[in-house]
Amino acid sequence: MISGMGGASFAEQLIVAERMGKDQIFESNMTKYEAQLDAYKILERSLDKMTSNLEKINGDAFEGKTSSISDDNASIMVESGAPTGNYDLYIEQLAQAHQLTKSFGSEDSLLPTSGVIEIQLGSDPADSISLDMSVLNPSGTATVKELTGMINEHSDNPGVQASLVRTGGQVELMLSSTATGAENNISVSMNGADWGMTERRAAQDAKVNLNGIDITSSSNNLANVIDGVSIELNKVHAVGESSSIKIASDTDASEQAVEDFVDIFNNLMDEINKLTRSMGSEELDDINNENDDKDDSDEDKDDKDDDFNSSITEDQLGVLKGDSSIRMLQQNMRDAIFDTAPNGMRLSDIGVEMGRDGKLDIDQDKLTKALKDDPDAIQAMFTDSGSYIDRLDTLIDPFTKFQGSMDLKQENLEKQIERVETSMDNHDRQMEQRYQIYLAQFTAMEATISQLNSASALFY
Repeated sequence: MISGMGGASFAEQLIVAERMGKDQIFESNMTKYEAQLDAYKILERSLDKMTSNLEKINGDAFEGKTSSISDDNASIMVESGAPTGNYDLYIEQLAQAHQLTKSFGSEDSLLPTSGVIEIQLGSDPADSISLDMSVLNPSGTATVKELTGMINEHSDNPGVQASLVRTGGQVELMLSSTATGAENNISVSMNGADWGMTERRAAQDAKVNLNGIDITSSSNNLANVIDGVSIELNKVHAVGESSSIKIASDTDASEQAVEDFVDIFNNLMDEINKLTRSMGSEELDDINNENDDKDDSDEDKDDKDDDFNSSITEDQLGVLKGDSSIRMLQQNMRDAIFDTAPNGMRLSDIGVEMGRDGKLDIDQDKLTKALKDDPDAIQAMFTDSGSYIDRLDTLIDPFTKFQGSMDLKQENLEKQIERVETSMDNHDRQMEQRYQIYLAQFTAMEATISQLNSASALFY
């Protein structure tokens, strides 16, 4: 062409100028919708994480117990639901398993070829085995050593263990009950008559006294003798001695639970602030760094939520500013924990105050003292029906449940993004058609100019 620019270049420049306005609108809308969608996803994950962490606090976090015992006559195991208290334990005797022995010249001593050996455990006739020597030893070659296998491997063995004890010049066949207790005594007969075994250890129950209460047990493990407490008896006490047992609330665990509650609440307040308010990049960096440190600490303790990344970029600051429901959620959560708990106590009573920034701060000394004074009351604030945790769960649930507020908002934004993408595709097709029209027009004009130039040359 005259300018030296081809028709295709002219067509491209016209299209660029013509589509610029709509392209900017599409790009602006796409950026806004995608930023809002990402923001809602971050917020939903923050709410889900908060719910999960609150459930852990509402579980056994406040139920922890510590235990101590004054000596090694017994050892104790305490579950989280055990009642607190002090106990005095006196062990009169330990439970024992019954043991009988019978002497033989050697382990190769031969067994009789006739007669029935009957071994019974306890008083129930069903708990017995019969060894018919005419069947088990017809050749007369079976020995005392083989008798132990006949007993131990018998399919109906009720709980009797046979073994050999070598005492230099002879061998003792020892029968032991596998269970302790007076009821688990062993009796042995040959053809209905006593087989002449010697009692080496009597079958007996454990006898203890706990806070003036006499307790008898067939086992040395007193499981759940106090709710949530198991006592393992190790040795008897001398007359006048006893073991002192103390079960107390684990105030360290309860204190950590309150601190976790405060951290969980403050983290969510930070997330909402970043997404619904405009703030400088330095303030954003401070908040993100603070929350990253807390997330790292959580991972070190529990190795949880490895794929969770709640960091918000500067482009996402205030992107949900127009969503009043999120701001209302934040305010309702603050109101919920500012009110009194069902037991009439407030967070301020235990050293937890709300600052002017809407976040919680802890007076550590006041919290420690409150836990020592009345740990059950503090537990009730967070775990009873209508507790602070219940209130927060109730507020969060409409947002995080299936087809809840977060799902609906994200679905709506995904539809808007799809509409923008469709409009962009349609616009691309329209611009391509316009380009082809311009290209055809400029190509035709180039041909006409070329013809005119050729014709004008005839006159020179």
